[in-house]
Amino acid sequence: MDVVIVGAGSVGLLLGSYLSESGIKVTMVVRREEQASELNKNGIRRVNEDGSESFLGVHATTIIPTDNASSVWIIAVKYIDLQKLLIQLDSLEIKNPMLFIQNGLDHYSMANATSIPHLAFATVEHGARRLDDNTVQHNGVGLVTIGAGRGDSTLFDIVENAHSKSFPVTRHVDAEFVLMRKVLINCMINPLTAILEVENGGLLTNPSCHELFVTLYDELINAFPEMKPHLSLEAVSAVCQNTAHNKSSMLSDRLAGRPMEIKTIITAVIEKAHALHKNVPLLAMLEKMLFAIESKGEQL
Repeated sequence: MDVVIVGAGSVGLLLGSYLSESGIKVTMVVRREEQASELNKNGIRRVNEDGSESFLGVHATTIIPTDNASSVWIIAVKYIDLQKLLIQLDSLEIKNPMLFIQNGLDHYSMANATSIPHLAFATVEHGARRLDDNTVQHNGVGLVTIGAGRGDSTLFDIVENAHSKSFPVTRHVDAEFVLMRKVLINCMINPLTAILEVENGGLLTNPSCHELFVTLYDELINAFPEMKPHLSLEAVSAVCQNTAHNKSSMLSDRLAGRPMEIKTIITAVIEKAHALHKNVPLLAMLEKMLFAIESKGEQL
């Protein structure tokens, strides 16, 4: 069995590099012929934490493959691109087992609305930055957590088989729990880094940033107290530390002038809190600030 990865941003390239390194045949589905050509010619170049470099061979294409019914697919595209992709997969009648990588909550409902028989969802807490079309910098070791969705979960063992010290992979029986934990971490990190224009580590080293970070943590844990045993301040701080030199996805999008994933991460959590009759005023204020920044069409 091999793996098809749709999306070759920082997460897609990082996953592709470690899966290839474990001996799995990897096909990357990308948008541009230029990126496909670079990946086919030189493979994925991974800059490791210690400064060493690894070169991993993959096959890349701009065409959705339809000739391998046994492959496991990993969907590593942003929410803004997901609906179009799912329509395309449906028109091609592709029913391969699919693992959705996501930052927000809306992937879950959208994927579950499809007729794909075998689904799982995963979160990635590694620090990774795409440097060019075939280069990814691994800035910090985190955790890949696979949450069971529907169908045969053993089909996703191929990803867990790539587990290593540099690429730890774990499982959880509840996909919704896995996604909620990750989206809360994102809510504690992404809006602050995007507005304050700091790397993740800045939330720990800058006293004013850290005060806001702790206040936001307390607000969200008060809104979702059931998550406290599973998401300590120390655990979220460890994510910041492990990805200290990483720009959050929201900051990266702001700097590049791309739409930020505000609704799927921030708004979704605010709505969940309101449904529980809980207020999250700091997060709501950050949401308004992010929408204001985005409405200006600002590219820094």
